[in-house]
Amino acid sequence: MEKLSTHRGNMLNWIQPSSFERRFELHSEKNIIGKLYFKTVETACASFTHTDQTTTNWTFNRVGLLNSYLAIMEAGTNDTMAIYRSNFFGDGWLELTKGGKFHWQSMNTTGTEWGFANEQEGVVLVMTSKWYRLLKIEASIEIKPQGQGLDKLPLLLISGWYLMVCDRYAAR
Repeated sequence: MEKLSTHRGNMLNWIQPSSFERRFELHSEKNIIGKLYFKTVETACASFTHTDQTTTNWTFNRVGLLNSYLAIMEAGTNDTMAIYRSNFFGDGWLELTKGGKFHWQSMNTTGTEWGFANEQEGVVLVMTSKWYRLLKIEASIEIKPQGQGLDKLPLLLISGWYLMVCDRYAAR
């Protein structure tokens, strides 16, 4: 499997194999390197296969009603890896428990491009929705130079996709 840090441009794609299932796959040119599926409306599970063939698994849980947030945990544990808190306009901050914050924000006025920027507002990655796929939720990903070699890139790719999918389901 090729290294994630070598991807430039729109060489990664999130696809939905079936429009009847809440299951998604992150494809490189040659491999499936990530998966996300929803167990319930509030809970999702994700996995990411690294270049050394190890797999990291996460669980996404919505917590609370009024001041709700998204807790991202390492699967099978209660160890919170990150917390995402949304703002009024759909953007928000992903705070990693081991340090670091990333701003999830719209990258254009039409809302078809969303991405993460680091605390210095350097864009790390951009996901562009394939809006013409009427029955499926899919996107292409551009990893920006600030994201090249970033060790948290797998978590950002999966978390960003979770947020885009939830937004699309809420809009239906």
